Amino acid sequence: MSWSVSVAGLSFALVAGVLRLFVLGGRVRLLEGLAITDALTGAYNRRHLDECLSTAIQRRARHGESAALLLMDVDRFKEINDSLGHAAGDRVLKSIAAVVRSRARRMDALFRSGGEEFALLLTGADLRDATAVAEELRLAIERSSPIDGGLSVSIGVSDLDAGHTAESWLHDADVALYLAKRAGRNRVAARDGHIGVYRSEAAVVTSIPAAAPFH
Repeated sequence: MSWSVSVAGLSFALVAGVLRLFVLGGRVRLLEGLAITDALTGAYNRRHLDECLSTAIQRRARHGESAALLLMDVDRFKEINDSLGHAAGDRVLKSIAAVVRSRARRMDALFRSGGEEFALLLTGADLRDATAVAEELRLAIERSSPIDGGLSVSIGVSDLDAGHTAESWLHDADVALYLAKRAGRNRVAARDGHIGVYRSEAAVVTSIPAAAPFH
């Protein structure tokens, strides 16, 4: 009888131990997820963006896998906050994240890279594909405005070059974004890494050295 009780007690202890490990593992995964996620939009945060850019660069070097980066900035976001309030600004950011997620593939990753700026990392995409995706997202966001007065974004696109670091890749997408803003906002501009030219959908073609400072 005592032997049976001992076996039952041991079985219970083993089950309890497994359950504790399962719960602990779930809590660890939850905390890890929270550490890389933007609380407002549910997109990944800037820290995780840096990590994913470095991973994409490594995969290109090892396996030749292409990738492209989109930087999206809300046009006149300060005016939205000033005229409609910060709650409206929050609705705008959450709406944009929802629109992008609804159209992104499972292999793509969305990040909130700044206050009103998002980044979308496209795995296996070349510049032509990424520019088409950017234009589709621009139109979808414009048509899904959660506020009166309309909503638009400007988008900069850069494909991944062999010589890119995470910093220079982000810089190139940032310069393309600047050109989209300068060309009138609510448009897409892309960097062609093969010829070192930034092209805007507004027919603006500007030669800018890849190492040019951007402010």
